[in-house]
Amino acid sequence: MLFRRQKRIPRIDIVPMIDIMFYLVLFFMVFTTFRTSVSGIPVELPRSNQAANLVQERVMVTINRQEKVFYNDQEISLTKLTQTLTPLAQANPNILVIINADTQVSYGRLIAVMDAITDAGVAQPALGVEKKK
Repeated sequence: MLFRRQKRIPRIDIVPMIDIMFYLVLFFMVFTTFRTSVSGIPVELPRSNQAANLVQERVMVTINRQEKVFYNDQEISLTKLTQTLTPLAQANPNILVIINADTQVSYGRLIAVMDAITDAGVAQPALGVEKKK
């Protein structure tokens, strides 16, 4: 008996690769639709009918529910905030500083932060709000 060996052509099975690509596309589609805040500090901004998008150079200062002040996602004291913003205000007199304050922040704390910002030379700090739907 004579056995002949058939020559097999190697094949690459791409079905698992297609499955992985499908899962990656699905993953990015789902997770890119989640709403993210402007900074990493979670705050609930007040809502306003007069909200507008501003397109000039801006700096974000955030006050969370515990009334802690953050600059670039780092907690900062009011004196350090003034020292940090002073060179920025001197370099660009029209710099826009937006204060994202939680709805639970006291009025006195908000005014103290605004005073620290204006002491740095910023003419008019802005308040961050969400547009009413």
